[in-house]
Amino acid sequence: MRITVVCGAKDSGKTRAAETLSRRLRAQGLCVGGVLSEAALSEGIKISYTFKDLATGRGRLFALRRQGVVPPGLLAYEFLAEGVEFGCAAVRRAAADPVDVLFVDEIGPLEAGGGGIWEPCREILAAFPGRMVLTVRPALLDWLRRQSGMDREEVTVLTPAEAESISAAPRQP
Repeated sequence: MRITVVCGAKDSGKTRAAETLSRRLRAQGLCVGGVLSEAALSEGIKISYTFKDLATGRGRLFALRRQGVVPPGLLAYEFLAEGVEFGCAAVRRAAADPVDVLFVDEIGPLEAGGGGIWEPCREILAAFPGRMVLTVRPALLDWLRRQSGMDREEVTVLTPAEAESISAAPRQP
């Protein structure tokens, strides 16, 4: 397995880079699967997130921005169990098929707390034979490495701009 991590700050273009890369790989004849976290905006503010299943194109709402002032220690979004399970199922399906490249956007604060799509990701990281593309914020990169047991040699870390510029299919070792 080879892992590409698209690492960037909040709103740096991680999802856009993953989406661009998934389209390019599909155009080259590779089978891609997994999920992208698409944001919905209202007056320039992210108000919700939907998991988009790359294999089917279907989506499911999984996070809604909390209203008002968010108390310290509480995530800014309320997570919807049905939407999170949709994302988990899409990731598991992509790994079971298996696809050539499995995308997981994003390993975020919810996953670092043990929730979200972390459980299927943790399982898959140990056994997936293909390539994976994960998105993560810089503050969680070391956590991801520790929790997943990723060897530094098999992980390529790219900025969103670097990931968007990839034009060829990733090579297998």
